[in-house]
Amino acid sequence: MKEIERITEESFRPFGTLIEFPQGETEDFYIVETEEEQPWRLAVFCYRSHSIRTIERHPASKESFEPMSGVTLLLAAEFETPEDYHVFLLDRPVCLKKNTWHQVLALSEEAKVKITENLQVESVFYQLPQKIRPLIG
Repeated sequence: MKEIERITEESFRPFGTLIEFPQGETEDFYIVETEEEQPWRLAVFCYRSHSIRTIERHPASKESFEPMSGVTLLLAAEFETPEDYHVFLLDRPVCLKKNTWHQVLALSEEAKVKITENLQVESVFYQLPQKIRPLIG
């Protein structure tokens, strides 16, 4: 049997890409991979928001959310009723349907999720009547 190797950016480069948020990245949304022929993208979203006022939906794209680090809450609401949202602890990967209202909140200091969606994403935003802040404890 061959020696087991550690995955590093350098050791894995011939085979693919590490799915991680690069040290020193200044943007909160980092696109890791894209595919031009059958357009999609894979990204890592790093966020520190502990309250939100705006949710969004994507009319033409499903979207996956896969927890990577930190503790995340995922708000989700059906298209017709954006104010009737549900709050989920994002402790496993999920894929949202097209047109599902959503947003993420960090319960930890910061959190990161892996996102997969269409390469070009139209976003529609909805302003909630008041800020959402989770009750902890």
